[in-house]
Amino acid sequence: AVVSTQSGHYGRGNALFAESEARRKRLNTALAHFKEIEGIFQTFAEKASQFNGWYENAEEDLTDLIYTSNMDECKKLRVEHTAFVEALSHEKREEFRNLTEIDRTIRSHHVTVNPYTWFTMDSLEDSWQSLLRAVKERDLMIEKETLRQEQREELRKAYAAQANKFAEWLETTKLKLTNNRYRLEDQRDLIESKHEEIKKKRAVLREIEDLSAHLEKGMIFDNKYTTHRTVTLAQQWDQLNEFTRRMHHTVTGQIEAQNRTGVDEDELKEFTLMFKHFDKDRSGRLDHNEFKACLRALGFDLPVPQEDQPDTVFEAILDCVDFDRDGFVRLEEYMQFMISRTTENVASTDELTEAFKSLTEEGNKPYITASELYAAMPPDQAKYCIDRMEKYPDVPGALDYTNFTKIIFQSNLNSSIASVD
Repeated sequence: AVVSTQSGHYGRGNALFAESEARRKRLNTALAHFKEIEGIFQTFAEKASQFNGWYENAEEDLTDLIYTSNMDECKKLRVEHTAFVEALSHEKREEFRNLTEIDRTIRSHHVTVNPYTWFTMDSLEDSWQSLLRAVKERDLMIEKETLRQEQREELRKAYAAQANKFAEWLETTKLKLTNNRYRLEDQRDLIESKHEEIKKKRAVLREIEDLSAHLEKGMIFDNKYTTHRTVTLAQQWDQLNEFTRRMHHTVTGQIEAQNRTGVDEDELKEFTLMFKHFDKDRSGRLDHNEFKACLRALGFDLPVPQEDQPDTVFEAILDCVDFDRDGFVRLEEYMQFMISRTTENVASTDELTEAFKSLTEEGNKPYITASELYAAMPPDQAKYCIDRMEKYPDVPGALDYTNFTKIIFQSNLNSSIASVD
């Protein structure tokens, strides 16, 4: 009986142990299964969180208002959007497919609640579809912005074409007007013709101003097709118009002076060329330092005053030239001064030439002899003239008094100028 009882206990113990072992195996299997599910949950949660973070940033970028300043910025925006769509079609779509596969695996285990995330495949699908709609809307926005920039670009080009052409005309006209190769009468005719052309060009300037107003209205302040601004072009047109008016006055005065005084046209050209040489900015005027340098280049022996001493000779000249003392000598003022100095010199030369002629034996010879000079002048003055007069060609003992008077007045030009004070 004892043995039988003991055997029964052993049998039940073995059965219990076997059942326990089987239960342990089942629990381990279930534990492994749930660990697998937990890993899938965590993988889904991690990838879903990453996808949602990317989605939120992408949605923000896609719904941002579009405003570009020029066509280059618009093209850059299009390139960036195209790159985003490419990534969406390949990389992100593949990520979304992976999420779908993970969700399908989770559902195959008949578990629908993920304790590691509130994201579900349904919510992610809604986000994905919303993103696709935002991409299409972004496409339309970029197309609209591209059209707007194309219109703005055409406006820029239209303004630039007009402005560049007008600026070139201003430069060409100024150069042609300052060309000193023409005779005075031809210069006058050219100036009158150009002045009429300048007045007609005012209508073109108004067109440019209208285009500029459209640019400003469209908040377009950059233009890579031109460096010219309306205000500058208008100022240059005004300056050219005034320059032409002054030139006409100057040339007309030169013609009148030439007819009235007999001043040689070559001298007038020399004066004008010298003025233009020192008028570096082509403004039609010289400041006092430029004017002084110009006079010295023309042969005026202007003394250099001592430090802190007034420049009396130059100040006397300025009294005759720069009447309003605005600090500048304009071309017409300069030419009037030079013509007046030249005509004074010519008159004095003619008078002295006639005086020498009257000393000759017959009173009309183009040369004079030493005996005639000694007969009419004190010995020291006669000797001074004889020593400096050139021999008259083909007449033995004859002296050239005409060339002598020219040299005398040329070398003493400064004395004539200094006398204005």
